[in-house]
Amino acid sequence: IETSNGRTQPRFYLRGMGNIDFDVNANQPVAMIFDEISLENNTVRSLPLFDIQRIEVLKGPQGSLFGRNTNAGVIKIDSVKPTADRNAYVSLSYGSRSTLIAEAASNFTLTDTLMMRGSLKYQERDAWIDNTYNGPGDDFGEFQEFAWRLQFMWQPSDSFSGWLKLHGFDQEGSDPNVFYANAIEKGTSGLRPEFDETIASHDNEVASMDTEHFGGALNLQWTFGNGMTLTSVTGYDTVENFQSADVDGGEISFNPADAGELGKQLFFGVATGDGLLDHYQLTQELRLAGTRDRLFYQVGLFYFDEDFDLLNQSFTFPPDSALVSQQTTSWALFGQMDYELSDDWNLTVGARWTDDEKDLSVAPAVPDGFVSPDSISVGDDFFNWDVALNWRASDEWTWFGRIATGSRGPVTLGRFGFVSAADTEDTISGEIGFKSLLAGDRVRWNTSVYTMRTDDQQLTATGGVANVNQLLNADKVTGYGAETEIDFMVTENLLLSANLAYNKTEIDDPGLKDDLCGSTPVCTGLDPIAGMRDGPFGPVTEVFIDGNPLPRTPKWIANFILQYTHPLDSGDLYFNTDWNYRDESNLFLHRSVEFVQEERWLGGLRAGYRTDSGLDFAVVGRNITDEVVVEGGINFLNLTAFVNDPRYWGFEFRANF
Repeated sequence: IETSNGRTQPRFYLRGMGNIDFDVNANQPVAMIFDEISLENNTVRSLPLFDIQRIEVLKGPQGSLFGRNTNAGVIKIDSVKPTADRNAYVSLSYGSRSTLIAEAASNFTLTDTLMMRGSLKYQERDAWIDNTYNGPGDDFGEFQEFAWRLQFMWQPSDSFSGWLKLHGFDQEGSDPNVFYANAIEKGTSGLRPEFDETIASHDNEVASMDTEHFGGALNLQWTFGNGMTLTSVTGYDTVENFQSADVDGGEISFNPADAGELGKQLFFGVATGDGLLDHYQLTQELRLAGTRDRLFYQVGLFYFDEDFDLLNQSFTFPPDSALVSQQTTSWALFGQMDYELSDDWNLTVGARWTDDEKDLSVAPAVPDGFVSPDSISVGDDFFNWDVALNWRASDEWTWFGRIATGSRGPVTLGRFGFVSAADTEDTISGEIGFKSLLAGDRVRWNTSVYTMRTDDQQLTATGGVANVNQLLNADKVTGYGAETEIDFMVTENLLLSANLAYNKTEIDDPGLKDDLCGSTPVCTGLDPIAGMRDGPFGPVTEVFIDGNPLPRTPKWIANFILQYTHPLDSGDLYFNTDWNYRDESNLFLHRSVEFVQEERWLGGLRAGYRTDSGLDFAVVGRNITDEVVVEGGINFLNLTAFVNDPRYWGFEFRANF
């Protein structure tokens, strides 16, 4: 997961498949489903997580069982639902950079058949980055966020239940990603030695973010006498937001000797903002499920409608703005059958038909600007399927295999009037593996290997000398990898968990080109030169990207977690630590020495005392080794980078009721 938009617009990657496009209307191959509602727009996905029951990651093409079609996978999140039990908590934490986090949740029994759950979360942080351009004092990095959720569960009979959720989220501050001009030194990768993440030099002081999100969901379920179940899931979300930043990350200098100097930008600067002025998303899903002997089946209908107006705004000379309007409509029919061939063998077959339509138009938002009116309409329908076989070899071992296809319908882009589109991409994926419970259920070990191929994969070429976002279709992208995870209960009080993933992707399209970075000083390109063309800001160098890996796709990812508990008479002392390793990867479609997402280890720690009465006192640390690395970059002005958050230490109190 990553973002170039601060605390909003998360972008997910599974097995190398994702989308680096930072545009507000960018489409993602990884779906996010929150309480059975598919959240499409990246800004809608910006909800903070709190009072969560479970998070599941479903890898590979999905869509024959529920929700939106996806060819990369699903991040499925479920909140804690109302029950007759109290199940309440209050938590409060305070830490580095005056970070304050408060949470609370509780169930309430209103009648014998009606229950309610209320949840809320408040977060704030002070500014901690000094903009030296305007003198001493912290200017960037602060935010305030408030999120709430209200749920009602009504069960008047054994044959019917209804669940209603209302939720909201408000956010403001100056915490879009802070860009640092020439944080990278020409000819090297990683941050230059004198870099300090607490200091920036921005001559355009426009850093801001403001988000208002409101939504609701309704789940109705009928159970019939023959064992069949009909489920209706309706969702509605609306968002307004705007965020802006000094994109060049520096102060303008007219001295050529300042080229490549930390905090300097030559000749002209860029400061932009984007936001949803008017947005809504409506989803409706119907599912009919039943069982008969060894057979489980489910068929469904999915409808998705999204409409929004998006503002692109440039604050630097010449100031200009574009109004982008987009409407997306999608219909789908899906079904899945699960059949027990025997006590040990299980077969799953699924299918889905989808129809996607998009209409995009661009208009100038201010008179006499460079934005010209334009529009584009795209649409397609496609059929996908999946087949899976499970074999329970013994009480300890289960083997599985799966072949699945998935598609992502045509997409559009219109940033500042540069309209482009990409055709439907189609993925086929194969996977085999095992799941096991060993050593008297003290060891759980799961492993899988997979391969995939995507035809006409949608890619986004960002930046370069032309400074445009453009959609491309790669003829073919291939990938393969392996994943293994293990949980080992060493003793009754010590649990070790670890996972390791290897992933390799490759673009297979001999004629596919990308613009080389347009930074000053120019980056050190590693791809073959394809030629030159005229661009809006001068000659553009094009490079071939055939054979390159997908951007932000590290070959190796690993996680390690240790949880230790020491019992006392009235409670437990505990110590938890978690570590994440990520290999390096290129940031853009083209490769260069400088623009690399760095290899890094990030570690966390939580140590405390938990009483038998439900009180919890803890010390919490994140990035405890204070490893600050390049997380992303801007490649059309200078060797600009943005970075991860530095070390955090805090204290937390929690009371469970």
